[in-house]
Amino acid sequence: MRSKIPSFIIIPSILSVIIFMLYVFLTSYNHISYLIHPIIIFFFIITTILLSVLESINKLIFKKKLQFLSKEERTKIIEENEGNYFYRLYRFIFYDYKKISHDKVEKIDHGFDGIIELNNKLPMWWIHLFYFTIVFSAIYFFSYLLLDFSNPYKEYDIAYKNQLKEIEMFEKMTPQITIENASFKENLINRGKVLFEENCATCHQSDGSGNIGPNLTDNYWINIKEKDLFKNIFFIIWNGSENNPTMRAFGQSGEIKGNDIEKISSYVYFINQKSVKPLTGKVPQGIKITTWSKI
Repeated sequence: MRSKIPSFIIIPSILSVIIFMLYVFLTSYNHISYLIHPIIIFFFIITTILLSVLESINKLIFKKKLQFLSKEERTKIIEENEGNYFYRLYRFIFYDYKKISHDKVEKIDHGFDGIIELNNKLPMWWIHLFYFTIVFSAIYFFSYLLLDFSNPYKEYDIAYKNQLKEIEMFEKMTPQITIENASFKENLINRGKVLFEENCATCHQSDGSGNIGPNLTDNYWINIKEKDLFKNIFFIIWNGSENNPTMRAFGQSGEIKGNDIEKISSYVYFINQKSVKPLTGKVPQGIKITTWSKI
């Protein structure tokens, strides 16, 4: 018979294994929040009660088995189970090497160098750690094969979807810029250039010199809706052009958010006001305006 492991050790250990397995399973399906679900909590309560009942039965069986042992065996078992459990565990894991006689230990003679090696037993903590790595690797291996746990592609997909949700929540919580509070910001130029190349370069070229759309770097304008140049740019991107249906209402349709329109407008305003213009550009279209404040 082995020494009896106390209930306060065995029950938490079994519950920990169950929690770990549930964590592996729920994580693989992105349902980790279910760990605090009322049904899961109720399951753990019932499991704890059943484990307590089983431990009580196990204690009765242990006492019954003692009665069938010889007096010497019974005395040995009782002595092993006396005292503090953690001290007994310490003695079991880190057994006392001083009590081991070197005469009883196998000796390995190297021969050529005259050194004799003692073939001591491995410490119990080392052996248990080795067993633990085997069990853990087996759980990890089958979890990887049968579930989505630790699957890099699945983890990427989950992270990507979570990021999209965070962006969506951020956009809902962050007030969007409108034409009333929009203004040119120098720190938005670089980001505006990226957005311009993604959404506008097909018609206007990446430098704004014009393609099927008008040149945005000269002083000629087809659509004049505001007295301020920056506001006029913002207005056209938001509402589109009445003269050309290809220049659709990006802002009204929600295709481009107000904050991004402000960035694009800052970039267009910047390239329009630059003293150095593109070497080649589309021929002027619309009305020439040199001073916007006089419109």
